[in-house]
Amino acid sequence: MILASIIAAVVVSLALCWRNRHRGTGIRLETFRTRMKIIFLVLAVCGLCSKAVVHTFRHFNPPPPPIIGP
Repeated sequence: MILASIIAAVVVSLALCWRNRHRGTGIRLETFRTRMKIIFLVLAVCGLCSKAVVHTFRHFNPPPPPIIGP
């Protein structure tokens, strides 16, 4: 689910970047690039935090040991 949202954000940003490039507006493009860098930074931090939460949960709630034998 997280991977799909990241891929969707990348596709949308590339589409908007391509559209703005053909308009010929340099100032808007630089503002857009700055915003996209911030968005990608936030997505990266969110990804790391979610991995840390999952790791912490699994650390304190390990799965039950497998039952071996008859």
